[in-house]
Amino acid sequence: MTTLFYQLSIIAKKHLYLLFLLPFYMHSQNPGSYCDTHTTWNGMFWTNGEPTAEKDAIISSDYTYTNGTFTACSLFVTGGAHVNFSQNSNAVIVHNVHVANNSELVFESGSNLIQTEGQENTGNVTIKRNSSLIKKDDFTLWSSPVSGQVLLDFSPETMINRFYTFFTFDNVYNLISDPAATTFQNAKGYLIRTEETHPTTPSIWEGSFSGTPNTGDISIPLDYINSNLSYNSVGNPYPSPINIAKFIDANSDVITGTLWLWRKTDDPGKSSYCVITKFGYQSNTIPDPENNTIQDPFELHEEGILNTGQGFMVKSTCSQNLVFNNSMREMVNSESFFRTISQKDDEEVNASRFWLDVTAEGVFTQALIGYSSIASNEFDNGWDGETILDGGVTLYSISETSKLAIQARQEFDTTDIVKLGFKTNVAGTYQLALDHMDGIFANGQHVYIKDHTNGSINNLNAGPYTFISEAGTFEDRFEVVYDTTAGLTNSQSENADIYSDNHQITINASESIKSVIVYDIAGKKIYEQNNIELQKYVTDILNVQQVVIVNITLTNGVIITKKILVQ
Repeated sequence: MTTLFYQLSIIAKKHLYLLFLLPFYMHSQNPGSYCDTHTTWNGMFWTNGEPTAEKDAIISSDYTYTNGTFTACSLFVTGGAHVNFSQNSNAVIVHNVHVANNSELVFESGSNLIQTEGQENTGNVTIKRNSSLIKKDDFTLWSSPVSGQVLLDFSPETMINRFYTFFTFDNVYNLISDPAATTFQNAKGYLIRTEETHPTTPSIWEGSFSGTPNTGDISIPLDYINSNLSYNSVGNPYPSPINIAKFIDANSDVITGTLWLWRKTDDPGKSSYCVITKFGYQSNTIPDPENNTIQDPFELHEEGILNTGQGFMVKSTCSQNLVFNNSMREMVNSESFFRTISQKDDEEVNASRFWLDVTAEGVFTQALIGYSSIASNEFDNGWDGETILDGGVTLYSISETSKLAIQARQEFDTTDIVKLGFKTNVAGTYQLALDHMDGIFANGQHVYIKDHTNGSINNLNAGPYTFISEAGTFEDRFEVVYDTTAGLTNSQSENADIYSDNHQITINASESIKSVIVYDIAGKKIYEQNNIELQKYVTDILNVQQVVIVNITLTNGVIITKKILVQ
């Protein structure tokens, strides 16, 4: 070796450029190489042209890469070099990454390390990941993209009794006894409170993971006891986003296909989770124009991804392994902690969806209902999303077997009826409204809410429906309907005959009539008469020619609700 160096130095005096061949020789002795050619960054230029998927990259001097995609067969950082990927850049490495002990490789938040093969990496890499805008004492569900880091080293100013992981046997987050001696488990979700020095106003917390970057096939055992005790906290194990649809499809035999993501701001009055499936996304908070990293359905990334560092909950259907692989990884750049919406893959969804919100002072809950040719009215694993009734107020739709935050139904039919459930811990006045919509609902198809307590049918496209509720759970009060003209001829029942003529409504009842209330289709009261005490009653002239809802109460307590066209 000494003789070789001496000979090279003599030649270099005549041919200086041959000095650049020295790293080539040294690299050829490296057993970590998977390619026959390589190029070295010497601080000024690449000695053998730009790196490619067929060419190893050796970086032996400081190097910064921004706004683009760096590709190499394998990556070697040596010679005390400091290498930084920033400003939404990507390093796509076919095989593996090696970082020498005296060197540094850093990926800023929003930049990604993606590997297509699963060969083992060596050395430590720093992966930075910004949280959403959170306040002091808020929690974030994190998952590490590297191996070997201790929990307390990741968030050293968090109180040692504020690190948690989910315990299936109790369905609760249990305290981690010693975060200073507990290492992040690959693909595990950890609930960590902000550091004590974090501001009380919404601010980004800059997380920094340090360890050997994860790659290749990764699995984590799922706990399962029964259909109720089966939630598991897991997370994205890679230093790059993963595709939601690919993740769900790869694990459809072991989970229900619903993902629950921890809320970003502490608020016990709302659900702790938002819900994601391949069909869409259900928010657990009102979009905040001053915090565009909060889960805002209008701001979500079209690719449908879970970002680096993102922890989440799944519901297991058996005691087997949850799996991750490199094919799930996506080259999507975003500095926000969480960005996702419905899946986007080769299968055409052709979805028509709408989002319903219930709001009041300090209250928000949302449900998503939609239609697609690939869905059914049964529970569709990966498309329907189950709700967790953990908030003070919850709106959900009801299938035959499940309470759903997200419901994907078969192709749209105007005669379809969707049953809604509503749970509240506090009596009060609420508003039910359309949040946003797509497909046929964005092109003119109206959505109506039928309230069985007063028989009203309310056009949500015309504005919110205001209602009063006692505390409790109500699953027979609200329905979503679309056809408001069916059955609008003169109506008969065993209790009353009802018909319209000359802009009046005539009622012939089997018992004395106590009261009559008439609502327009938007739920506005347009006529009321009480203390009637007659079996036949004719209303005053109604200055309308439209569909109305007639609510009749008989003296024996029977309530009759009918739709009729006033003409």
